[in-house]
Amino acid sequence: MRGNPSHRPFDIEIFQNCILVTLRGHWGMGTNITYLGELSDALQSRKGKPFHLFVDMRSWSSTKTETVIRIKDSIQLDRRNQLSELWLEDDTTDANHIAQRYLENQHFTFSRTNDVTTFLSDVDKRVEPSVMAYVTSWIDTATPR
Repeated sequence: MRGNPSHRPFDIEIFQNCILVTLRGHWGMGTNITYLGELSDALQSRKGKPFHLFVDMRSWSSTKTETVIRIKDSIQLDRRNQLSELWLEDDTTDANHIAQRYLENQHFTFSRTNDVTTFLSDVDKRVEPSVMAYVTSWIDTATPR
């Protein structure tokens, strides 16, 4: 599933027991719907196997209209086997509405940070060394320019 994040507003990649997501730019309803559909497919592809979700959402924001919120509310993502979710944000990321609305009462560990070193340290606590090397490379490649 790996594409070039500079040409698409999002990229979803599965690597071993991780789903790596890159989000960029300001999204409207169409991009949100496309992304949520592809994310749902990625979650379903895990077929009951435990996974971590790591999201690089530096310089990302999403429209917060009532219509978008109603559509997102109707989409149910299967997170039963999710172990953790970590977000890497920056000063321009606008994701508080998602964290408060959709991730408050989940059974998995959820954390967010603006610091790459902290993000990678949190990842390192959850994955094998070979996966860690891959995630480090993924973050380096996805760094906004």
